[in-house]
Amino acid sequence: MDTVQAKKAKLLKEMGEREQHLKSGRLVVESSLDVVFAIDTTGSMESYIHEVRDNIIKIMEEVFEFTQGVRMGVIAYKDHGDEGEDEFYLTKILPLTFDKKEIVEFLRSPDLHIGVGGDGAEAVECALYDAANLNWGLSKTPKVIVLVGDKPAHGVIDSFRACPRMKDYRQEVEVIKSKGIKIYPILCNNIHETESSFRWMASETDGTFIYLDDITSLSDILTGICLKETGKLLEYRCKLLEYGDKVRLEHIVLLN
Repeated sequence: MDTVQAKKAKLLKEMGEREQHLKSGRLVVESSLDVVFAIDTTGSMESYIHEVRDNIIKIMEEVFEFTQGVRMGVIAYKDHGDEGEDEFYLTKILPLTFDKKEIVEFLRSPDLHIGVGGDGAEAVECALYDAANLNWGLSKTPKVIVLVGDKPAHGVIDSFRACPRMKDYRQEVEVIKSKGIKIYPILCNNIHETESSFRWMASETDGTFIYLDDITSLSDILTGICLKETGKLLEYRCKLLEYGDKVRLEHIVLLN
């Protein structure tokens, strides 16, 4: 009897541990989509960050209405020169997870501190490195990095040596490409050097470059990217058309 009870207890423990791993996304699994939002959290991006924070629940609800089994992750990044600010982090990471509550809590946490930022490059290369090394799913799972920022990586307008971690954004893009991950860069300004490097990232990984000229369209674009990669964008458009929501339809027209 003791042996049976012991085996039962062991089985229940293993099932519980697996459930926690699945819930957190830290187990390599098959999902309908793995998407990581890499977001510049320096001062110039404050309004965009708030747009994502305010609408993350709506984004998830609309994505999950059409597609189940989506895992989301987040990488918030700043720059190496910001170490002197209070509550500094270079990157803050939420691994890919199915847990909606965990995603919301991460994005709305006060720990996701918005920095001062400067006029130069940001640590995009480090965000790409961390994104490439996340807990991505099986080979056939669609994989996407949505890069939301306004400044280029180090090495575009300054020296590659400006990154103390010695990361090269070109090498990180190659690693990302080798893993079958697409990059969707969303540009939040009109800096030529940022645009050219962002367009290159999209071209190299078979993603799509998006120029954001209206901040209120950001949440719709994030939703649209997820649904495009799961083959549900047409259904989403039909829903918006049914409700006569021409504004939101125009927000995702760039995903054609």
